[in-house]
Amino acid sequence: MATDLRKRILAANDIKVEPIEIPEWGGTYYIKVISGTDRDSFEESYAEQKMKAFRVRFLLLALCDEAGERIFKDEDSSELGKKSSVVINRVFDAAWKVNAFTNEAVEALGKD
Repeated sequence: MATDLRKRILAANDIKVEPIEIPEWGGTYYIKVISGTDRDSFEESYAEQKMKAFRVRFLLLALCDEAGERIFKDEDSSELGKKSSVVINRVFDAAWKVNAFTNEAVEALGKD
């Protein structure tokens, strides 16, 4: 029974992908629910680096194509960071919401 449940969980496609209009970048893009591993890594890096490129580092994980594949690699941080802060903030807010982050969760990140 447990083996069947394990297989069902691991086979489930639970990574939601949502379209987002970004006219400044020329059209429709996608944001996704990041994986548990990516979220853990992001939270760990937050604790280490605090607010350094916070929004951009999160968008590197959440911006994707229609199939849910990441658009950017981690090393693209400085290039993406050169884009409009207004646009980055708007896309970040949408991705943050899709990923069910809360202000309380962020405040707890830096605490042991």
